[in-house]
Amino acid sequence: MERPEKRLQFLESFLAAQKVSITQLADLMNVSRQNIHTYFRRDDMRLSYAQEIFNRLGYTLSISMEREGTSTSPILLDIESLVGQNGLTRLAFMRVAFKMYGISREDVANRLGINYAGVGRWFRVDDIAISYIFEIAELYDLNVKVTIKQKQSS
Repeated sequence: MERPEKRLQFLESFLAAQKVSITQLADLMNVSRQNIHTYFRRDDMRLSYAQEIFNRLGYTLSISMEREGTSTSPILLDIESLVGQNGLTRLAFMRVAFKMYGISREDVANRLGINYAGVGRWFRVDDIAISYIFEIAELYDLNVKVTIKQKQSS
């Protein structure tokens, strides 16, 4: 059976290209090397933590979920109504994808075999484990697109 690409491959490749070692990353994030090794061994971390890593390295990390031949990037949806009054934006890409492809939170919970309240919690706290992003994409035949951009210096 073919082994799927690692979920944190985007991070591993970026760190290798930037020549950032595990020790340097641990120092930057103020955690132990073991902590960083655990993320890579599990091939998972929270999206917020991944974004913080890129932020501290001077980059932004954004993710989208798209169907082959389509793009959620230029979609003219009322993003403000999808984001909500509280300004939670980290999972805006999921809100857009769910709306665009007719995916319900109830169906996601059922197909993942998790409690519906857990799915709701992702949106309340505006965070999710990266593994769930890839699992949802696979369930709905979507591609995960990871974009890394260097921040503009002021």
